[in-house]
Amino acid sequence: MDLLLSPAERELFHRMPLFDQAHALEVARDLDAEGADPALLRAALLHDCGKTLPPRSVPLPYRGLVVLLRAVSPRLLRALARRWGPLWPIYLHVHHAEIGAQELERLGADPRVVEIVRAHQRPSGDPDVGRLQAADGSH
Repeated sequence: MDLLLSPAERELFHRMPLFDQAHALEVARDLDAEGADPALLRAALLHDCGKTLPPRSVPLPYRGLVVLLRAVSPRLLRALARRWGPLWPIYLHVHHAEIGAQELERLGADPRVVEIVRAHQRPSGDPDVGRLQAADGSH
């Protein structure tokens, strides 16, 4: 899978925590088994890259908190998603799709990959986004 990524994208992938890398590989393998095109596979490998914004990332306890808050009170989750301070990891998690898409744009990634990454956390009529969401949700 590493061969699909440009050198800059590989660096972005390897900057992610190992558990995010493993998750991304599982998602990409599922999509590859379905015959996904290279752009969708690249998006699968990079869809969570926005959860890591050096020097910060989203530690596992915050991820659990986000899942809980999303289920119990999405409004409170949005209110807690502050860009600075001790709740910074919640901000990263909530906005990781856009943050990742912006980073990919900055690196000059394929616009289709950027589009899929940007849309992967919201409702979309794009079949590739739907495929990524389904694979992501199963892992």
